[in-house]
Amino acid sequence: MLALASCGLPHTVAGNASQAPVSTATVTAPSTPAVTAPVPQTVFVPPPQTVTAAPAGVAASSQWYAQQSWINAQPGVAITPAAGQTPCQWLFVRGYSYAQAYAAWARNGYPASWSATNDGYPCQKSYGMQH
Repeated sequence: MLALASCGLPHTVAGNASQAPVSTATVTAPSTPAVTAPVPQTVFVPPPQTVTAAPAGVAASSQWYAQQSWINAQPGVAITPAAGQTPCQWLFVRGYSYAQAYAAWARNGYPASWSATNDGYPCQKSYGMQH
């Protein structure tokens, strides 16, 4: 026999009949929650941006105009030099800044012919030393 007197429930003593419980409690187990899958969403990812890196031997620069993000933001320039004129001379005569000439050089694949001194900086004969 169990002694349940400490719980407030009647108990039986050998030879005595049990009495009815003082109170009754009903315990209900919680129901299982419904699981709902999230609604699928469409995510748009922009295509990758092509970035042209300077070739080996081209000096890295901390100049703001040498930053790839700025170069990529510049409009393309169709350079059409006259006979005997370099692309740098063409840009200079038309009023382009050195930064714009640098961007044009980068956007045209860093041609070695734009750097008379082969030091990785273009148009020095037209614009002077800029670094």
